[in-house]
Formats: sequence, C-alpha cells, structure tokens
Amino acid sequence: MPARSLSRANTHGQNDLDMNLHLTHDDTARIQFMIALKRRVNLVMGGEVRAVFDAEIAPQLERRLGRKLSDTDKTDRKLAKAALEETHLYKAWAAMTYISQGMMWDIVDGVLEHDLPRLQAAFDTYSTRPGRLGTLTLNPALKLPRNISETEIHRQPGGFCFERHDRDITAGARYNGGGLMYSAGKGRKAMPGQSGGDFVLGVLKERYPDFKPRRILELGCGTGRNTPSYKRLCPEAEVYAVDVAAGLLRWAHAYAEAEGQAVHFVQMDATALEFPDESFDLVVSHILGHETTQRGLPKWVSEAWRVLKPGGVAFHVDVPTQTGYLKLADQVMNDWQVRYNGEPFWMGWADADLKAIMRDAGVPEEALFAEHIRRDDGGVWFCHGARKPQSRVNVRRRAA
Repeated sequence: MPARSLSRANTHGQNDLDMNLHLTHDDTARIQFMIALKRRVNLVMGGEVRAVFDAEIAPQLERRLGRKLSDTDKTDRKLAKAALEETHLYKAWAAMTYISQGMMWDIVDGVLEHDLPRLQAAFDTYSTRPGRLGTLTLNPALKLPRNISETEIHRQPGGFCFERHDRDITAGARYNGGGLMYSAGKGRKAMPGQSGGDFVLGVLKERYPDFKPRRILELGCGTGRNTPSYKRLCPEAEVYAVDVAAGLLRWAHAYAEAEGQAVHFVQMDATALEFPDESFDLVVSHILGHETTQRGLPKWVSEAWRVLKPGGVAFHVDVPTQTGYLKLADQVMNDWQVRYNGEPFWMGWADADLKAIMRDAGVPEEALFAEHIRRDDGGVWFCHGARKPQSRVNVRRRAA
C-alpha cells in the first residue's frame, strides 16, 4: 500500500493537514488482514476457478457442442456461466468476494470514526485559506446521472454522492480508503510517489516527443488521486478536472492543495461539458468508461474530442476487461460484478467497441488507438484515444 496514501496516526498532533488516512495500530492490522484475504480470493481462488474451467468445464462443453468455445461469443459466455455457477468452488469464490468487499468498507468506516473530523477540518482549512493554489467550483443545480447518484458503486456505503452537509467529504474519504485496499487486494504493486498521471504522461512522451500540453482536462476525476501529477509534471500547464460527485471533488481539492499543486476542480457532467470547442491540449480520464452507461460512454468520448484542440491528444485509461482479451472464466467472474458488486456497466464496458465509438465521434481512423499497454508495475491498462489532426476538417461539433 503506498506510503503516501495511508499513514500511521501521528501521536504528537502533527500533520493535521495531511489528506492521507491516519491509522491506529488496530487499523493497520485490519487492513493488512483484508489485503491478504482479498489477494487470497482474487489471485488464488480466482486462479483455481480458471483452472477448473479450463481442465474440466470447457472440455465438457466442447464435447457437448461439438466445437471449440469462443471467448468472444456471448452465447458461450452464458453456457460457461451456467456451468461454473454449479461448482462449489465458484460459489465459494463468489461468497468470499462479496464478504470481503463488505468487510473492506467496514474497515474504512472504522478508520473514519476517529480520523474523519481531522480530515474534514483539513478540507475546511484548504478550501477557505487565503492564497489557495487551485479552485473548487460546485454546482448544486447539476442534474446528477442516475447511474452515479442511485448506485452504490463498488458497494461503497451511500455511493459517490453521499452527503450530510454542504461541506461533507465523507464520500471522498471512503472512496480513497477503499480504493487503496481494493487495488492492493488485486495484487497491484505500490509505486510510491507515482499515479496514473505519471503513466499517461510517460506514454505520451514516448509516442509524441514534441507534445507539451498547456491546458489539461481530466474527466471523471473522482478523488483526484491522479490529477496533481499532471500539474507536477507539466508545471506550466493549466489543469482542470471535472466530476459529478461533490463529495469526491471536495476531497480532490484538498488533496491537490496538500500536494502543493494548483488544480481547478469543477462539478460537471463529462457527457455535457461546459467548455468551449477546442479549448484543451490534453483530455484524459482514469477508469471512467466502465462507470458510465451504454448511452453515456459515446457521449463523453465525443465531448472529449470536441473540446480537444487540433494537435491535442485524448488519452483514456481503464480496466482491461475486454471480451476476447479475457477468457470465458474471467468474463463470468466479471459478470458477477454487475449483479453483486455495484458495477452495472462492467460487462457493457467489456463488450464496447471503442474504435467504432471514436469513429462515430468524428475521430479519423488513422489517428485513433485502442490497445492494452503494460504498466511499470507489471499490470496492464486498456487505453484508447487519438491525436487530433491539425486540419479542422475532422472536428465534430456538439449537437445543439
């Protein structure tokens, strides 16, 4: 778990403005147990489910069908799902996944019982002190998309839009703590001092050595764990970030201020951006696609292209769950996320044709990409986007 993201409680009362969670000895013990449990469930039991499917279930299905199973056929996915769900191993994996997710949120709320007052006071200080580096602009009149406002995504208690008052950072604090445990429980290695922003800018430097963005926009920034990296690594750039959830944005603003980076956070729906055409050099997102909807995905992809300047780059990073990239057993385990883990668009994202969506948004075929890129920690992200041609011929305006 990144040292910059969680820290032991400081008994001397220092670092009161630190936006990392301060842990007691018991908090640390519970978190370590939870990470070990999630790794056991995700990596060991998940691997056993795959092995049973490959060694026993798939051969049986293929003998019955008289053909090979296809990793891209939805009918075969349904057959695999029905067969796996009859096994005791899959049932045990599903039960332990559900139980561990609930335990994770209980542990986070246990930390917040003693640390939330300090974190709330830190936000209050950062949001009102003279000489703030960045800004926070909220829009109480914004119509929140139902897939966010009415869904407890990841089964986070209260969801992303949970609020008890108009300064509440509880949703951001919960998301921050749960996300860190979730990532560690998936076996992702900690990269101290780095975030998804470092990954994106590293790839861009390799692909477009001449590219130096002066205005950057992050869509669906959540708690802003990635956002400060864009300002840190591009100090001359003006950095904006949008999300629909006020509680997440409050946390993001305080976190960026604590990191000493000037970021302008705005409550705004990525499917209907209020920025002018061609106003940003770089438009990015981190794990936004799989949290949207069948209708929302093409809308925000189109909006990202609309606000991008000629010569600018759109670069979007998300989970590598694509049908065909993952085999049938993994697809069945991912389908479980839709029904039981607050991920209604998990399989919609896996089946989405991002190249077709980008083409429909006006992105030229020769400019776009949709591919899996390996991270420095050995993991993989699915990335899609394009560099906008200097010619204005391909620029698509948002419909009135």
